Amino acid sequence: MTRISLRSTVAALSLAAAAFAAEAAPVRVTAAIDSTVVEMGSRATITVTVADPARSGAIVGLPEPNTTLGDLDIIDVTADTLPAGYEYRLTIQAFTPGVMTMAPFRYAVGADTAESDILTLKVNPVGLDSLTTINPMDSITAAPSRWYDWIPVWTLWVLLGLAVAAIGICLWLIYRKHGTLIPRAAKPVDPYREAMDALEGLRRRKLAESGHEKEYYTSLVDILRRYLDRRFGINAMEMSSTQILTSLHDNPETRGDQPRIRQILELADFVKFAKVRPIPEDNIKTYNGVVQFVESTRPAPEPAEGADAATPKK
Repeated sequence: MTRISLRSTVAALSLAAAAFAAEAAPVRVTAAIDSTVVEMGSRATITVTVADPARSGAIVGLPEPNTTLGDLDIIDVTADTLPAGYEYRLTIQAFTPGVMTMAPFRYAVGADTAESDILTLKVNPVGLDSLTTINPMDSITAAPSRWYDWIPVWTLWVLLGLAVAAIGICLWLIYRKHGTLIPRAAKPVDPYREAMDALEGLRRRKLAESGHEKEYYTSLVDILRRYLDRRFGINAMEMSSTQILTSLHDNPETRGDQPRIRQILELADFVKFAKVRPIPEDNIKTYNGVVQFVESTRPAPEPAEGADAATPKK
């Protein structure tokens, strides 16, 4: 009994020491590129590995797909969860020859930040074919005749007159049916109503309740981006989260809502790229945050026509 108890005690101490060592291990960020020399238009892949078994932090400033990073085009960005942390893959493409230096990738854990090494990529120009095989000019050759060369010119004028008459008859029929030839302008879409209808439709789909958190946050952020575009003219559909926050700060109408939008975008990025599983309270809080932002920035209704005329003057 004493020997068995001693073995159990030693095993428990070993497990505790291993767990403590895993927690005490420092967070490391490594970045590597599959090819340091490429030609113009060729693609390369950057692999960023984060050694953080506890997954207690988040990567900072990771570029999004279809954006630019200096002279590099970011084609695709993927994120995977590993037993020892995270792995991010960035597919890049360059069209400017020269040597490009990429800033280190950063991973924040509380108040500390771990950085990767600086990557360097050399882009070579595409060589042009030499012009040593220049052939002499060919002699003048008579152009072959075609069947339409024998059609008289007056036939073309007759066909043109028939076409003009046919167009006139079509326009007359359209005017007789609709009473006008000028199409009426489409009624502008109310950005507030469009956003609220989209949010109601998203709520009814119950994506977060059924375990589809990534699709839920993607749809929620797309509704927010479309509302910023329609309401304030911010091209949010083509911007990264950082660029959206900068545009909100520069706009006096949205400057006060920047902290709330920052929390929504950061949580959505964690769910989409780091595969974080938020709690139900966070899903509800994020949804309500978008609804409150849309409600608080709702455009003021335009006065009805003739309202000024109906108002009695003193």
